[in-house]
Amino acid sequence: MTLIFVGSGATCVPKRNIPEFQPKVLCNNTPTSEQSLEVLNRSRSSQSLQSNFVTVNPNKMRNLDATLVWQRERRFRVTGGISRMMGNNFDVGSNDEWFWMAVRDGMNPQLYVARHADFESQSQRRILPVSPLWIVEALGVIAVDPQQLMGPPVQRPDGLMELNTMAPSPTGTYTRTIVVDPKFGYTRQLLLRDPSGRMVATANQLEHEFYPSIGMSLPHHVVIQLIPALDPPTEIDITIGKYAVISLDPYQVTGYELPHSAGYQIINLVQYSQGIAQAVTPIPVAPAAAPPNTAYRGVPWDGPLFR
Repeated sequence: MTLIFVGSGATCVPKRNIPEFQPKVLCNNTPTSEQSLEVLNRSRSSQSLQSNFVTVNPNKMRNLDATLVWQRERRFRVTGGISRMMGNNFDVGSNDEWFWMAVRDGMNPQLYVARHADFESQSQRRILPVSPLWIVEALGVIAVDPQQLMGPPVQRPDGLMELNTMAPSPTGTYTRTIVVDPKFGYTRQLLLRDPSGRMVATANQLEHEFYPSIGMSLPHHVVIQLIPALDPPTEIDITIGKYAVISLDPYQVTGYELPHSAGYQIINLVQYSQGIAQAVTPIPVAPAAAPPNTAYRGVPWDGPLFR
């Protein structure tokens, strides 16, 4: 996983502390479960997010300049590298059927791929303990089904509040712990445990900003820990300088194709986890299309801005 993000590079455009975008106080008293869920589930009104000002730092090695786009439900892409002028060194993404991790580093470019359905049905997972789509939750786009709550909120000594929920999967029920700031209603931490109780992923969320169009705050600094059972853990530090909260056409599927396979060694993650020898076989790929243009915070780039 570290190889996906090897390089050095630029940092994000500095954020401005504008009062309009500072987190809003949503509750002066301890919120009930219903109040907390109402705030968390406001993210359902967000159909897409995009940023051209992203920095990715794997395992505290080096900063990589990146762009990010997400479109509900499974369309997601983060691409970047040493610098914009030198092109992309990595490409991590998902469409309705596949997800992938591609890296061009040295003489052996590799493309890891898996179908969502195949990956989610296996309990033994090498390299990735969770789907890359979990990154979307780590970025603050999270929703909670009231029927999956495992009990009332737990008040912590530090003043934060924990909500424990079930996360059903084909291999058993995972446990998701959501740590919420009761005053502002945003998430501060996510913890995910597999059916055996082993921690498989965490996300610490910082530097929140309020987005009036969805009525909630999103983190702009996220530190993710991925903890596979048989491979070394990976830490991914992500900083987002600006977000565009936009409404993309739900039927727009361009820009979420698998990377062109030319020159890559193709590794099926499901077969790899099962110990099956890898075969470099053709998969349906197409050259990646550029993400749609947007505007940021009222700056007149091409496209509309919704805040």
